[in-house]
Amino acid sequence: MFDKIEIERFRGIRYASLEGFKQINLFFGKNNCGKSSLLESLFLASGLSNPLLPVHVNFMRGYSKTRLTDLKLEFYNLDSTQPIHIRIENEEKRDLSISILEQEQKSVSLNADDANILSNVEEGMYGLKFDFKINDKPFEAQLNFEKTDVNRIAPKDYEELLRCVYLSPKFDFNTSIQGLKNILQNKDEHFIVEGLQLIEPRVKDFIFTDNEMLVDVGLSKRIPVNMMGDGARKIVSLLTAVYDCKDGALLVDEISNGFHYSVMCNLWKVLISAAAKNNTQLFITTHDTDSIKGLRDAALDKYNDLIAAFKLLKTSDDELKAYHYSLESLDYSINQEIEVR
Repeated sequence: MFDKIEIERFRGIRYASLEGFKQINLFFGKNNCGKSSLLESLFLASGLSNPLLPVHVNFMRGYSKTRLTDLKLEFYNLDSTQPIHIRIENEEKRDLSISILEQEQKSVSLNADDANILSNVEEGMYGLKFDFKINDKPFEAQLNFEKTDVNRIAPKDYEELLRCVYLSPKFDFNTSIQGLKNILQNKDEHFIVEGLQLIEPRVKDFIFTDNEMLVDVGLSKRIPVNMMGDGARKIVSLLTAVYDCKDGALLVDEISNGFHYSVMCNLWKVLISAAAKNNTQLFITTHDTDSIKGLRDAALDKYNDLIAAFKLLKTSDDELKAYHYSLESLDYSINQEIEVR
């Protein structure tokens, strides 16, 4: 499991150093304080050999362009002359440096109407370079764009064994289908049923037919899970991801989206229990006080040793600061209103 992370020059974070992670980690703070960027840093470091991940991160934010100027959005102050640097420690040391590949210009554009003239690059010939180390052993991976072609160069003699999933606020339920099939195959469907009962206590079981999840809620016919609303789909996605990330890590951005405040305590109980059973480390963000209270109520006096909560603040010079709270001290954070909305 991850113990600490150090970040340099990623998005709006000039520098950050966080440590003291446990199995369940909650990050809270105001909007635009760096919560999502922190999760994305963890995600990038979990897939050291995959230089497509920065592009996927932008996709999850709803941005799908991949021009050279778009790749530079990952870099602090849009300055790609200095690499992004992320270091993570767990059972092994992971060290990742991300830089832009730029090919010298072969021709000069004299078109005054060209709004995208670049000083030293011929657009269409650029890419990303991942220089990384595992316990100080160096590797390299590249992603090259040339006109309409994308070429990924994988490192030799390296296979990523860490399983990590990122659930963005705009999660896609359809990505859970294969994981749900695995759960059914392993006869672990109770894992999902218990979670769905938070939303609808009448849920008895579910089946798959024609790639559709049908749920028994005591009616004459099973109904599609989509008809149960966003909360039901998100619970299914969360628990499927925990199951899929056995012995790995799950990153969840804005846990409370789609849930009524009254279910948060029970949701945390189900998530904590599922993570413990599957040895999955959770990193979760929120800006919502009900999520924080729900974690406190679910874990206090029972799961204290598994939980770490961090309030995130960004300084005037863009250093991300993290203040570690025990479950007992979360009340102080909430009551003093130094945290959220």
